Amino acid sequence: MAVMDFFQTYFITPIQINGNYNLINSIIYALIALIFLYGIYKILDKQKIEIDFKFFLAVLPFVFLGSFARSLVDFDKLPYSFWTVSPGIYLTIAGIFLAVLALSIFLQKTINIWYWQISLIIGSIILVGLVSYVFLLIKLHNLLFGGAVIGLAILASAILYFIFKKLKLAWAQGLSFIMFPAHMLDASSTFIAVDFLNAVEKHPLPVLVNTLANTAAIMYILKLIVLIPVAYILYKDIEDKNMRNFFIITIAVLGLAEGLRNLISILIV
Repeated sequence: MAVMDFFQTYFITPIQINGNYNLINSIIYALIALIFLYGIYKILDKQKIEIDFKFFLAVLPFVFLGSFARSLVDFDKLPYSFWTVSPGIYLTIAGIFLAVLALSIFLQKTINIWYWQISLIIGSIILVGLVSYVFLLIKLHNLLFGGAVIGLAILASAILYFIFKKLKLAWAQGLSFIMFPAHMLDASSTFIAVDFLNAVEKHPLPVLVNTLANTAAIMYILKLIVLIPVAYILYKDIEDKNMRNFFIITIAVLGLAEGLRNLISILIV
C-alpha cells in the first residue's frame, strides 16, 4: 500500500489534476527521458543518419505539433489524457516522428529525395490543420504580449550571438548556438506569462528561483547558468560529432517546445 500511495501521490495525481511537477516525478521523468533518448540515438546511429542542422529541420515541424497540441489541451480544445500532457505527449510526438522518419528513410532509398526533406514536408502537412485552428483562436488584444515574447527572444539571442562571436567562443558557434535562441524563447515566454499575465510556473526549480527573485525575468540568467557550461562540456568532452549534435538538438527542442507552448497559450488565453 505504501508503494501504491507513493506512486499515486507523485505520479498519478499530478497527471489527473494537471498539477505541478514535483522533485520526485521530475527526476524519474528525466531518467526515463535519458533512456528513451539513448534508444532513439542508437536507432539513428544504426541507420547511419548524420545528425546535423538538416536533421533539426526534419524534427522541427513535430516540435511545433507537440507544442500547439499541448497548449490546446490547456484550453480544453483537445481532450486531456496521459498521451496529451507531459510526459505522455513527448512519447506521442516522438512516436509520430519516428514513424515519419522510418517512412522518410524508406522513400529516400526509392525516390532519391533526402529523408529530411520528406520529413519536413510530411510534418508540415500534418501541422497545417492545427496551425489554422490555432490561428482562429488568437485574441487580438494578446498580440502585443506575443510580440513582446518574440521580440525579447530575438533581442536576447542577438546579444548572445554577438558576444559569442566577439569572444570567438568556438563551443557556442554553429549548431551549438541553436540551444540559446530556443531557450531564450522559453525564458521570454515565461517572463511575460508569469510577470504580466498571472500565469503560474509548474516546475520546482523555476518556482523556487522566481519566488526568490520576485520576477520570472531571472529565467534568462538561470537558462544561461545551465546552457553555457553544457555547451562547453558538449564541445570539449564529446568527440563523436553525431552524439554531440544529438544532445544539442535535444536540448534545443526542450526549450523550443516549452517556449512555443507558452507563446501559443499567451496568444489564445
